[in-house]
Amino acid sequence: MEDSWTDCPYCVKTGYRVGSPALGKTVADMAATVLEPGATRLDGGYTPGGFDPRKTVPMTSLKRSPVVGWLVAMNGNQKGEDFRLREGKNTLGSATSSEVEIRLGDPAVSAKHASISYRDGKFVLTDLDSTNGTFVNESQEPVARVGLNDNDVIRVGETTLKFKCL
Repeated sequence: MEDSWTDCPYCVKTGYRVGSPALGKTVADMAATVLEPGATRLDGGYTPGGFDPRKTVPMTSLKRSPVVGWLVAMNGNQKGEDFRLREGKNTLGSATSSEVEIRLGDPAVSAKHASISYRDGKFVLTDLDSTNGTFVNESQEPVARVGLNDNDVIRVGETTLKFKCL
């Protein structure tokens, strides 16, 4: 949704929101789509990020860190899938919640298995006390914390990921 729009076209079309005065409605009837932090779902649950998933928010409100690299799954049922790495901490794991940015559907991957952090032009891979360990390249020894270089291969559980930096 563009910041200059007063109404979300989808919301008006579906009847979720009424249109703006230009469509014959009064200002009192108008219910423009706005950012609503801290919203809860209809079922009473909390929405991660504090947004109601039924409402459109301006893209400028979704402040995301820039993409600085990515991982590509080299095997398994996610083979070929790529995962964006953003500035700051990126958590890898099998958890289905918002606790992980990179979700891997591998039963040998811990819920919060490892993280890749990017700061000051450097990537650091950290194992988060995973059950099966985190491995880099051909090493048979699990790593606790290690710097990453472009084209390194990371193994978590039975999943192999190729690391690419921008």
